[in-house]
Amino acid sequence: MKSTDSDISVATSASGTGRCEGPLHRLPMLDLLGKISTVALHLLLIRFLSGTGFLFALWLCPVEVFSEVGLYIAALTLGGLVVFGRYELLIIRAHDEQECKDAVQLSVTVSTGLVGVTLLVGLAAYAFFGSPIGIVFAAALFARAWLRLGLTLATRHGRYDVAMKALLPHTVAQPLVLVLLLQSGHDPLTSFILSDLAGHVIAAAGACISERRTVTFSLRQPRERERIAALAWANRSLPTVNLAAAASASLFAVTPLFFLPALEDAVLAGTLALLFRILDVPASMASASVGPILNKAVSDHLRGLASWPLQRIFLLPLFIAGGMFSVISIAAGVLNALKISPTAWEQALTILPVVALFQAGIAAAAPLIDLATLGGRRWGLMALNVTATGIAVATLLAWHGRPVFAIILAGVIGLARVIVMSLWLPRIRRLVAGYSSE
Repeated sequence: MKSTDSDISVATSASGTGRCEGPLHRLPMLDLLGKISTVALHLLLIRFLSGTGFLFALWLCPVEVFSEVGLYIAALTLGGLVVFGRYELLIIRAHDEQECKDAVQLSVTVSTGLVGVTLLVGLAAYAFFGSPIGIVFAAALFARAWLRLGLTLATRHGRYDVAMKALLPHTVAQPLVLVLLLQSGHDPLTSFILSDLAGHVIAAAGACISERRTVTFSLRQPRERERIAALAWANRSLPTVNLAAAASASLFAVTPLFFLPALEDAVLAGTLALLFRILDVPASMASASVGPILNKAVSDHLRGLASWPLQRIFLLPLFIAGGMFSVISIAAGVLNALKISPTAWEQALTILPVVALFQAGIAAAAPLIDLATLGGRRWGLMALNVTATGIAVATLLAWHGRPVFAIILAGVIGLARVIVMSLWLPRIRRLVAGYSSE
């Protein structure tokens, strides 16, 4: 299958083994930066519209509620990661549309089972405790699964920028629903949960509509159970070792949020959770801008459609995330020094650079984790993430009485993880045959 990205040269002969058999041109660094900038501009518009409504909501609810909101979002983040059992990576790596169709059907089958189990647990919780949060959680997980599917297909076909445009309606709807719920008298936690669900349902619809041809083609084709079962078995390391590696990385990203509700200072806990939520916007923007472009470059290499990317592209996530959060931290310091921000924001602006340090490491690591997974570095990835997460948890426990200092140390651990991955990933070129080569 030829790449839909016209800037990536196609091999003169690809035997299907994943090896390049003809003279190929490397993907120019400037071309990569251009693609990343295009996606980043769309994400910037999306996040600006979403963030405006979110900041307006700050005036309508107490800051303490954000520690509970952060915990809920952290749980959904972990759920969204495991919902496909990591089989969605096969969609990106598929050599042809038949393999892509099988990968889509396998991913949908796995997600249906996991969401179904989650819904049953939610119904049981509602029956025994009267709380509907479990049911809403299952619905939100379902929406995230379809959003992830649409964006994964867009990444495979080099249409991520088109999918970004399809997400614009949700950036208006989610904060609008949040403000309307708060104004109508609903409690803040319920308002955030329901607005998150509404926003992701709209986002999932937009992403899947933008990729409707591939989605409908894959789901309308007859399910060949033997082929799908064989595909699942051949890539059984994805829902086991690779999922454990990815889950440990995601757990590292949300670890501080699990400690915040236990802090004695409720205002500090809420402020930190709010900052994590706000700075998650530029973090996701940075990783979502870089990740799909680099994923496609590596995927095309593994399929024999492009030569190996320049080694220095593995440093791009670190430089982009570091530059973005440095600017944000400097801006916060200037606002605090000039006293031109509301007095209530003084504490938030003072500790913002601490959270920015941590989020910079998260933003830079996300694309590198996907690249390592695409290249089959599952055991090394899991070892690195489990080690970093374990050290971070031990740090947060040891300095639980000094949460700001503990988050600084966790941020340094995260940046060290990124540096190790940036230096280690270029060796992935030895694995040109993909997962089975490790």
